[in-house]
Order: sequence, then structure tokens, then C-alpha cells
Amino acid sequence: MFGDIDAVKKSMGRVKSRFVRALVESVHQETGGTALARLRSGLPPYLLRVLSREVLGMTDRDASLDVDAAIELLLAVDRVLCGGSGVVMARATAALASRVLSQSTGLVVPGDTVATLQHLRAPFEHPFMDVDVRYSARRSAEGFVFELELHGHPRAVHWLSAAGLGYARAAAKFSGQSSAPLLRFDTTQIGDQARITAKTTDTGPVSISRELRAAHDDRSRLGARRRSTPTNVAAQVDQILGRSTGLAAPTRSGQPEAPLAKTRIPLDADGAEPSSAASGLRPTTLGGVPHARKNVS
Repeated sequence: MFGDIDAVKKSMGRVKSRFVRALVESVHQETGGTALARLRSGLPPYLLRVLSREVLGMTDRDASLDVDAAIELLLAVDRVLCGGSGVVMARATAALASRVLSQSTGLVVPGDTVATLQHLRAPFEHPFMDVDVRYSARRSAEGFVFELELHGHPRAVHWLSAAGLGYARAAAKFSGQSSAPLLRFDTTQIGDQARITAKTTDTGPVSISRELRAAHDDRSRLGARRRSTPTNVAAQVDQILGRSTGLAAPTRSGQPEAPLAKTRIPLDADGAEPSSAASGLRPTTLGGVPHARKNVS
């Protein structure tokens, strides 16, 4: 009996539909606008219905879906688009975290990636409801260690590996300085926990990572930032996630189930997205075998 109660408790977790939608939209952009057409033909019917009705077709800002169903959908999206390597999802979550950091400058601590990553905890936890989200970023002798877990949802570890890598890259990009050494990221799955380990590589003053150069440019455009504790982060994240690009819900017939008010993605005459652009993404081994180490620079 107690086992059944525990199962019910675990299944009660929810995630905001707007968060999943924002990730799908980010994936669509990261694949050059080809994702929806590929998902229409690659997702199994039941997941295509979840995407169409509960994610892209949902207009209520308080709408949510079962967290396990959401994780299954996000894993399937990554599997269809890059063989489950995690490359697409890592880039999509990095883009989403970058939006939060660029529009909430109080979250960024210049020169301190770990502090910036710690400030991203509230934005990461905000979309999850009745879910035990375990989030930890700490310094190490060689760099830092970032750990994520959705307790009671073991399948989420593969998605968390990619999402954690994306968040770590975004934090390094926005907090890094042009003189900082290159960071090398390794991802490991330990039980239900995804661990991202960042190690500094002394490359000298000439070799500087693209992320850190971009961070310097971003800070120049945005101006000097104050080191302060962010306030009302949940409201800021709600505003950012609410700025939908208006993707039409895909169906196998090529017509949207629920037309949305605004569409910024050009459509062909038959209602499908242009398929000429290639994603240019090369699959890696992220999210393949549990407990396996992956090296991502």
C-alpha cells in the first residue's frame, strides 16, 4: 500500500507548459527552423499529441503537464533531432539561460561563474511544481562542480545532463572575462544525478574561448553590472517565458491543430516549415549510457 502511495506522490509532479514550449522554440531556432517538420515525421503519435495539444497548443499561462511526460517528450525531441546525443538540448537550454541572464543583469556576477550559476537556481526551479529539484553549484580545486537532480524522476537524468551543460555554458559566457582560462566541461550521470564538472585549462593569453570573448562583448553592450542579489526572479522568468514566438502546433497532416495569434516562422504553401536549412549539429555521446563519462569542450 505504501508503495502505491509513493508512486502517486512521484507522479504528481508538474512542469509549466510555457517552459517546455520555450525549450521547443529554442530548439527550433537552434536547428535553423527545421525542427518542427522533423518532429512531425519523427515523433510517435502519442508524443506528437502531447506536443501539439499540451505544449504548443496551450495558451493558458498557468497550464502545466506531468513532469514525466514532459521529460519523455524532451528526450524524444533530442533523439529525433540528433540521435539522443544531447547536443540540441544543451544548445537550446544555453540559449534559454542566456535570455534570462541578458534580461536580468542582477543575476550576473562578472568574473565569477559559480556565483552566476548559483543565481540561476531560482529560474531553473521556477517552472517545476511539486517536484523536488536538487540544484548545487560549488567551487573545486580545478574549476567547479554543478549537480542537478529531479528526485523521484530517474529518466530525467539524461535531460538534466544536457540542460546542466547548457546552463553552465551560459553562466561561463556571461560571467567570464577575456583574460580567463578556457573551461572544459565533463558530464557524468550518477544514479539520478547529473554532474557537470568544469576544469580550467591554462591556454595562455592568446587562446581564449569563444564563450568568454562573447561575454566580454555582451558586457560592453550592456554596461557595467552591479554585484547584487536578484529580486523577484520568478516574475522576471515568467515575463521571459511569456514572450512566445508563436510556433504552430504540428500534426502529421501538416496543418496546425490550434492556430496561434502570432507566427514568426515562415511557412511554405502547404503549412510546413522550410526544410532547406540544415542544423549543422554533430551527434556526440551525451545521454547515451548511464554512468558513462562524456567530454565536451
